Amino acid sequence: MEKPTPIVEMELYIVRHGQSCTNIKGGYAIPDEELTRDQWVNPPLTDLGIHQAKQLGEYYKDEKFDAVYASPLRRATMTAYCAIMQNECSEKRIYTLPWLIECGIDEDYSAVTFEELNDEFNGIIQAPDDIDISGNLVNGDGQNDASHRERAGKIIAYLRKHYHNGEKIMCVAHAAFNTDLFLHAIKAEDTRLFDPAFSNTSVSIIKFYKEGTGPYGYDIELVCSNSTAHLAKDKRSV
Repeated sequence: MEKPTPIVEMELYIVRHGQSCTNIKGGYAIPDEELTRDQWVNPPLTDLGIHQAKQLGEYYKDEKFDAVYASPLRRATMTAYCAIMQNECSEKRIYTLPWLIECGIDEDYSAVTFEELNDEFNGIIQAPDDIDISGNLVNGDGQNDASHRERAGKIIAYLRKHYHNGEKIMCVAHAAFNTDLFLHAIKAEDTRLFDPAFSNTSVSIIKFYKEGTGPYGYDIELVCSNSTAHLAKDKRSV
């Protein structure tokens, strides 16, 4: 029996943010014990983190991304912004997607609005499909693992609904939540299976094929996981 021609419906790039000020000791110019709650939860990138994000963009500058989504937390949006500005083939815009926030944020945390994001990063726009971005964009769900998995499922379902003609989509988020997103995307429902241990600005690429056309009988292909190839030539970033 002749094998069907593979038809890629979507190619998903799952990216972790660059190094942030809370990824390293002394990332801020003040002692850690003096940091505010907002500085802990929503830090910017370090100079190295910005450099990593620009390297990411440079490495993929010839790839046309049909959409770039980012968590509304600064370190993720900042990474997406620095990366897309290096890209020569994609529109310079970023969709903010509240579902991409990091795990473990308390439910009462309230510090990010769409207006504030747009003031800081020109080109931030609302994700399609009228996802609510009014008021606070960061609605934490604490240590609720079931809620994290539910968010991951909503994102994959949302992307599959909107993209099925071979589009390349980038999602920039966080180490812990990217683990849920990655495992859900490859249909590994048991999140205790393994820990991908995503590095700063690491890239994992997953292809989704039209049902029945995927290589070797599978409709999902893991192209790479936790790749930092874009950092390989720069010792500062490894």
